[in-house]
Amino acid sequence: MHDDGVVNASHRNSYDVIVIGLGAMGSNALASLARRGKRVLGIDRFDPPHSLGSSHGGSRVIRLSYFEHADYVPLLKHAYLGFDRLARESGVELRTENGLIMGGGPGNRVCAGMLSSAAKHDLNVEALDGGELMRRFTQFEVPRDWEAVFEARGGFVRPEATIRAALDVARQHGANILINTPVASWTSDGARVTVNCADERFAADSLVLSSGAWMPQLLGRDAPELRPTLETIVWIDDENDPNWDASRMPVWLFERGGMPEIYGVPAWSGMGSPRGLKIGLHGRGPTVDPMHSQRAVDQRIMEETLDAAAVHVRGARSRAVTACAHCLYTMSADTDFVVGLHPSHANIAVACGFSGHGFKFAPVIGEALADLALQRSTALPIGFLAPTRPDAAWISPGTPSKSSGTPG
Repeated sequence: MHDDGVVNASHRNSYDVIVIGLGAMGSNALASLARRGKRVLGIDRFDPPHSLGSSHGGSRVIRLSYFEHADYVPLLKHAYLGFDRLARESGVELRTENGLIMGGGPGNRVCAGMLSSAAKHDLNVEALDGGELMRRFTQFEVPRDWEAVFEARGGFVRPEATIRAALDVARQHGANILINTPVASWTSDGARVTVNCADERFAADSLVLSSGAWMPQLLGRDAPELRPTLETIVWIDDENDPNWDASRMPVWLFERGGMPEIYGVPAWSGMGSPRGLKIGLHGRGPTVDPMHSQRAVDQRIMEETLDAAAVHVRGARSRAVTACAHCLYTMSADTDFVVGLHPSHANIAVACGFSGHGFKFAPVIGEALADLALQRSTALPIGFLAPTRPDAAWISPGTPSKSSGTPG
């Protein structure tokens, strides 16, 4: 147990809602519930923000013209507003619009999807060929027949600062928080939930489950198909080169003909350590057990990442690597998020399977989870992410009167 804004043994252990997992989605759900004046408890097995899960590394890409699925765009519009609200509440800058370039060879799916979602939702994006891309952004080297899209409102958000701000807002509105506290089990009878930790038992009307790569253990046999993977992040020394600074270099992602996409976030003022150009291969890492994911960086993946960046970023291979780190993805069966009410329990909201592209949605997913926990429904357009959709591959969506989740 922890003393800073945390429940102690003498405190009454009954709540309106309990949130398990206080990373990107859980911290924002807790803040949203606390803002509404509800009695809420948040529990995390670690001390968020931390570097053991999916929400660290200094930056996460944010964009509106979503190539993966046009139905994400309305949620992103809410998310942008949510980041800005949280920034005002905390007094901390959380979002930077330095522009976004995405592209690849002729006919690539990234450009086609971005242009389609932009047309459907009236977004301001600009189609570029490879020649125009290099003329405008001299940091890059690409074939002249490439197809790319530039979105001025793209950029990056700060994951650790966002989680810290959300938890601070939650505390300010009366939330209680338990850190370094694994959940041993939970049960639900449809009307109330019970959460068992090593030293205490807590009860609530509703439960939010949002524990990232630990969701398979938390949900037990009744779960969607989820696959945690261990991804490698590399930082290259920017050598104080202004061309690699966010004031001049956009965030970028390039397709590589069937291989994992290469992405990058430039250096930016105040980023701290590690500093430099952050690069990674989307979805390249192996499947892992999150309990045993803290291992040495795979040198082969690091070299592959550097080689991929060097193809398209001038000078990338000639500069020193300043740091390497791991990040967990939790891949869903169809790579879309799984957000909604538990198929077996109307008083349990779940959020998982964010598949390496979820952090940019944190504030709006937090609002949706708060709605679901309190109202059993939400006006936010998350229907296409429902756990009951066939492609979510929920393993055992039965309707027992009572069930539990016991982490392994």
